[in-house]
Amino acid sequence: MGENWFLFFIHVTGTCAVFYIFFLCRMLGAGDIKLMALCVGMLGIADGTFVLFLGFLSASVQAVRELGKRGILWSRLSRLAGFVIQSGRDGKIREYPGRTEPYGSLRLGPHLFLGYCVFLLFFR
Repeated sequence: MGENWFLFFIHVTGTCAVFYIFFLCRMLGAGDIKLMALCVGMLGIADGTFVLFLGFLSASVQAVRELGKRGILWSRLSRLAGFVIQSGRDGKIREYPGRTEPYGSLRLGPHLFLGYCVFLLFFR
């Protein structure tokens, strides 16, 4: 019993540590990170990572579709590339510049739930 709680704690802490950099850049919210940590903690590293992958895939498909409809996909991708290059050059963690735009955010929770449902339906 004690070993299961220890593994749960390690998985949750590790997931939070991995995604904390995205929180500092204001690319992910704290609630999204806690939800991802709970998925990995409850399912284990392999299955939890797969659920996160499915959720991220779902979110990326929706984001690309919406940005394509608005005609700003390539400008957003070039701004993201510039952000990554500038942050790497400066060696500092910066806030992502597009997060304050009204269409700049995407709710990740429903996509993680969809990834979990797809995992349960087809891979469990």
